[in-house]
Amino acid sequence: MAPAAVANPPAPRIRGVGAITGWGEGVQALPDAPPPRGERRGLVTAPTPVLGGDRFRRATRECLLAVAAAKAAVADAGLAETDVAGSRTGILYVSATGYAAANRAFLEDESSTTLHFPYTSPSAVPGEVTIELGIRGPYVNVMGGAPATLQAIWWAARWLAEGRADRVLVLAVEALHEIRDLFDRARRLYRGPLVEGAACLLLEAGAGGGLRWASALGGSTASPSAVATVLGRVLNGDRPGLVWSGSTGGGREGAETRILTGRGAPAPAPRLGEALALGPLLALARIERGHAPGPWLLTATWRSEYAALLWAR
Repeated sequence: MAPAAVANPPAPRIRGVGAITGWGEGVQALPDAPPPRGERRGLVTAPTPVLGGDRFRRATRECLLAVAAAKAAVADAGLAETDVAGSRTGILYVSATGYAAANRAFLEDESSTTLHFPYTSPSAVPGEVTIELGIRGPYVNVMGGAPATLQAIWWAARWLAEGRADRVLVLAVEALHEIRDLFDRARRLYRGPLVEGAACLLLEAGAGGGLRWASALGGSTASPSAVATVLGRVLNGDRPGLVWSGSTGGGREGAETRILTGRGAPAPAPRLGEALALGPLLALARIERGHAPGPWLLTATWRSEYAALLWAR
């Protein structure tokens, strides 16, 4: 019999955190203040992890970052890698840049061969994680920016509440250095600096309040009505203790701030750079480690999509 669907699952427990970004390794490396205005057009490049094993010789940066972040999350949880092996661990992989860097390298690098071709697929990234950790549970790829990560967190909570898995790795990776020219031509989509890296949360079932998530398409420009609709569905009268915005562009962020301020909610937290799909995971890791009082509201935009997630402690 299939597990019963849970509409508003309990907020999961964050058991382990792994993060490698251009700011450094771990949550403690994230800056406490926004970057100076003159540095907002730059790229904060993450180091490429060095992993042992012959099969990693041809692995892409995306794969190496993913495996390193996932292993760090498992270690941070106090678990052995054998503890997460098997069919009771799920994995959700999210990325806004996807496998663009790997595709470019394959097409333009004269040393590339057919041995590198499998790494031009987005499934190669979580695939390396499942091979390394022996994970055989449910698995989904989600391509998109921060709104896709909010949706992935909600799915992870449902898997846990419905008994589909005992633990879930929610993983995001952004490799940007190789394709920074593409983002230079799409400046209207984000505010800098762009931040590379990988982040992974190891989630287990929680017993707290329900998780609420909603999203909507807001058009090509700021849409206060879409923002208001999504926040209305998610907040449902609740006043969040902390707001962390992953909004891109000033228009939507301004609309969100006006609506939240009108509700008596706190203003969004300072932006520390554009981390794309990494943003919500880094925010959750940071506020959980800081024991910030809940509930936590995470908001995000990517292109024309706006989303919000209310995480009750």
